[in-house]
Amino acid sequence: MAILSYLSFRNIQNENYLIQKNFDESRVSLQKELEETLEKEQNKIFQETKTASLFLYEQPKSLLEFGNVANFKDVVGVEAMFLYNNGALIYPDISSKLLSSSKKFPNSTPNLAEIALYQGELANDNLQETLFSREMLAQNPLLSPKEQILNILGLVRIAYKSKDYGEALRLLRILETKSKLQGFLHSDLTRSINLLHFEILVKMKKHQDAEDYCLSVLNHFLQDSTIEDIPSTRFFFETAFTQILSFEDLKQEKREAFWNLRSNFNRQLGYTEILMHNQELFQNILYNESSSKAGILFKSDGDVTLFKMSYPILSGNQVVIAKIDETAFQNRIIDKLRNATQRWSNVPFSITDTRDSLLLGSIPNSASIISQSSFTSFPSWQLSLYEKDIGEIRKESRHRMFLMYGLLFFSLITVIFGSFFMLRFFVQEHKLLAMKANFLSSVSHELKTPLTSIKMFAEMMARGRVMKVEKIQEYSGLINKEASRLENLIGAILNYTRMEHGTGAFKWEKLDFSVCAKKVFEAVEDIGVEKGLSFKTHFDPNVYVMGDYTALYSLAQNLIENAIKYTNAPGDIEIKVYNEDDRAVFSVIDTGVGIPSSEQKNIFNDFYRVGDEMTRSTKGSGLGLAIVKRVAETHKATISLTSKPGKGSNFTVRFRKVD
Repeated sequence: MAILSYLSFRNIQNENYLIQKNFDESRVSLQKELEETLEKEQNKIFQETKTASLFLYEQPKSLLEFGNVANFKDVVGVEAMFLYNNGALIYPDISSKLLSSSKKFPNSTPNLAEIALYQGELANDNLQETLFSREMLAQNPLLSPKEQILNILGLVRIAYKSKDYGEALRLLRILETKSKLQGFLHSDLTRSINLLHFEILVKMKKHQDAEDYCLSVLNHFLQDSTIEDIPSTRFFFETAFTQILSFEDLKQEKREAFWNLRSNFNRQLGYTEILMHNQELFQNILYNESSSKAGILFKSDGDVTLFKMSYPILSGNQVVIAKIDETAFQNRIIDKLRNATQRWSNVPFSITDTRDSLLLGSIPNSASIISQSSFTSFPSWQLSLYEKDIGEIRKESRHRMFLMYGLLFFSLITVIFGSFFMLRFFVQEHKLLAMKANFLSSVSHELKTPLTSIKMFAEMMARGRVMKVEKIQEYSGLINKEASRLENLIGAILNYTRMEHGTGAFKWEKLDFSVCAKKVFEAVEDIGVEKGLSFKTHFDPNVYVMGDYTALYSLAQNLIENAIKYTNAPGDIEIKVYNEDDRAVFSVIDTGVGIPSSEQKNIFNDFYRVGDEMTRSTKGSGLGLAIVKRVAETHKATISLTSKPGKGSNFTVRFRKVD
């Protein structure tokens, strides 16, 4: 204990030094854990990208074969992936087409026939003239291809407005099939014509024709050598695929096929659009030979950031270039870093980006920077670690000092109380051993005395030394009396042993306690009368309790016999059994020697007897009241005692009454 106190006080004196040392260790540990967490999460992104790229490598080369392809698993933080082998683009394969600029819509002015047609359409009152003019306009060989396109579009508009869907489809096929006109169609206009054709088929409830037409347009797009306008192409196919998926008569197998086709085609178009807008950056990173040994190279032009993954992460000449979704990438890593910093809440730090925006941690107002370092090549973050405020160190020092003092005080209290209870335990154990020794001595004496008397009187009668009938009767009575005394002592020991085995040794039944107590009184009444005592009894009928008859008999016997034993003549003993509300009450009141208040708390303990003088003058085992207490506890009863030395005692037991 002295060594513990010395070490505790020594630690308290060096608390400031220890706190500063712990802070320095925590700061180093925090920086290390942040770096390891960042590296681990980035490697996880790279591995997920590698897995996704392997999926893309294994996809069919034609989009029309995507019907049975499993769903692609996106990588959080990566917006697009591009696969190369030996410098050639493998995925998305439609990006290998020549990316050309869109053709401009041809400018022209309407001629007289077209003006007349338009005016007739507005008037809508001379359909025959309008139709005649339409035929003249469509078959006029004097019109140029540009003028024919514009005029046919006008005719399509008239047919669609009048719900002449068959005529509208015929005119649209002219635009879609005549190669000399196709060269003059702007890409936006081409997709608009495709979409109008598709929607007319849907309006005519020709779902199968609409599906076939959509796939034919896709096939034509894949066979074309150029990609002219990605947004209009994406809009057409997204609208067409969505409408097809809404067809109620579409079979489940075809629904899954179109679903996968839409997902993969949109992904390829999106990736192609990214590639088209950043061709120079892609070329720079693809042919950059300064790749790191880890196989990862980042490159950015300010708005777009790419990373290249190559050997040794990938095998051979395979290369994956991924476009980073900077917001998702940053949030993913910040979430991991935030979890990692929860253990180091006492270390002030901040992580900022190139714009000095705070991403994680906090920037103290007055604390000085201990260290500042570039956190990673990408993202370009900066980690700053700050000195801990001296006020916080002192506050923490005081807190730990109070805690240390408290622990020291608690240790002292624990030792003191532990010593006290151990001493008390040893004293009680010593007293118990003494009581057991006294019990054995008393029991030995109690057993030996009646046995000696029985043996002596029996031997005298057996040898014929007693001839008179009066003496024989007297000795026989003495033998019977000593035998009863011996029987009672053995019975007390057996009852105590039975109580040690708990409630399992009891036989529970509903019984009238008045009958039980009355039998006990009748058995011991003569002893009290011979001693010169007077009795007053009151036994109410039907005082029912639930219990073990033998145990309850022993309880009543011990209380009544104790009253007789410790009451001198002339003395009075009152025995009562009665009902009180929901309780059955048994009380024994005597005018005997009484019990001092200092002894009353111990009289129910095993082997305990009051006072040496009383012990010498009145024989007993010290088990009677211990048996009474155990019987009462087993039967959920309460015992109360009122006693004064020289005034007598009142023992009252209250049982639960049963109907």
